Amino acid sequence: MKRALNFLEQTIKKSRLAHLYLICGPKGSGKSQLVDDVAYLILNQGKPDSPHLKLQIKERKVQNMMVIEPDGLTIKKEQILALQTEFSKTALVSGPRIYVIKGIEKISTAAANSLLKFMEEPTSHNVYGFLLAESKDDVITTIQSRSQILTLKGIDEADLEKELLALGVDEKVATLAPYLTKNLEEATLLAENPNFLDMIKLIEEIATLWSKKDISFPVYFGQKSGFLLQDRDFFMDFLELLLLYFLDWVHYRTHQPIVYQFLREYIQVQSDTMQVSEVNDLIEKIQEILQQQSYFINLELALDHLFYILEKKR
Repeated sequence: MKRALNFLEQTIKKSRLAHLYLICGPKGSGKSQLVDDVAYLILNQGKPDSPHLKLQIKERKVQNMMVIEPDGLTIKKEQILALQTEFSKTALVSGPRIYVIKGIEKISTAAANSLLKFMEEPTSHNVYGFLLAESKDDVITTIQSRSQILTLKGIDEADLEKELLALGVDEKVATLAPYLTKNLEEATLLAENPNFLDMIKLIEEIATLWSKKDISFPVYFGQKSGFLLQDRDFFMDFLELLLLYFLDWVHYRTHQPIVYQFLREYIQVQSDTMQVSEVNDLIEKIQEILQQQSYFINLELALDHLFYILEKKR
């Protein structure tokens, strides 16, 4: 992100800033922070340093800046029309105007058509747009072709783990948090989240009880996993970490590094009890449950289904 910020800073100083940028990068790569930093550079050109303006940008209280995020699963046409309406008005504060659209890959066809029209008929030469996406390949080509594209790299999991350990974060948390976020601040917040700690304990119990056939997974874990139903995103995080555990079975068998070093003794034993094809089938079934969450499947039913699958496979 620092390299991209330096590039845009130099571009602003040379008055060569393009009117539309598509900024791509994985979750935690710093896309939003980059845009906030660039917005400050644009809006504060030639003025003394202003911590107040930085805070206003962070809190989305700048009159000359509009941020759009997906409404549910998509960015809707009405949101783009609201952007057009807002930018057709005379700015309450003079100077450049900025719009940011997060998750541009989730834009609906109707909204995309309205956005393309808006981009082709700019209301002012002093308008700058920033479109954010996790992957360039998921953004429609007509938007790509009208944008200057910047790609950000996510921080390596091992590097983030080292940073967390240096901050005194528990080793298990430091190991797993980087697989849910590449943002150091978000990772440290996870380390303080009791639900995240319970999530790790739950995966440890799945590992330690895997071979104990006298324990029914749907019954036992149905009673202990209620905290996962509090939030869909949190349930999806749990599924991501559970996938990592079973991927470690495959990685161990193929002599690759494993994530769950603190569960290595169980992985050694359990990975030998199933064929790689069977483990892959289990992984695919968990992935299906994860994918279904975008359709707002009932969480309790999804959780019950998960433990039924685990019970059947062990």
